[in-house]
Amino acid sequence: MYNNISKRDILIFPKFKNIDKIQEIRNKYDKLANLVPPHITLAFPFSDTISDEELIEKLSNLLITYKPFDITFKGISLSKDNYIFLNCVKGNKEIIHLHNEIYSKIIPSHLKKSFKYAPHITLGQSDNIIELKHFQYEFKTIVDEVSIELIGEHEESIILKNIKFGGSL
Repeated sequence: MYNNISKRDILIFPKFKNIDKIQEIRNKYDKLANLVPPHITLAFPFSDTISDEELIEKLSNLLITYKPFDITFKGISLSKDNYIFLNCVKGNKEIIHLHNEIYSKIIPSHLKKSFKYAPHITLGQSDNIIELKHFQYEFKTIVDEVSIELIGEHEESIILKNIKFGGSL
């Protein structure tokens, strides 16, 4: 498919009915807003010699055991480095489990043990989120697939494969 040492990541692209509210904030605060849709990162960008085909096969085999689950996001927080996060309030356990399994079974050499993973959707970066206090929308959907993304040379999102839970490609 593509160069095997390109940067890839593994994401959930949630299908919220009101996702336009998220995109409005991202358009203002996130320089990647027009390059990648709102997403939950399961595996952060990594370069590895594993082929796209092998990565797809390994993730498909992992997802055979997964069933769709509900997620809800609501509320905003600011990280130490001024990233604005939309917080996960339902589905945390399932997302964390999936994240942990991807790192332990598929790309173990890329796990950063000093990092505590917390499911979120990045809305952008700012040192002032006072104007976002009114952003009290609730976002709900069912997660039933995971995407493998190739990060293009201009940081654009190129989807290599969307893989449904239950192992169906």
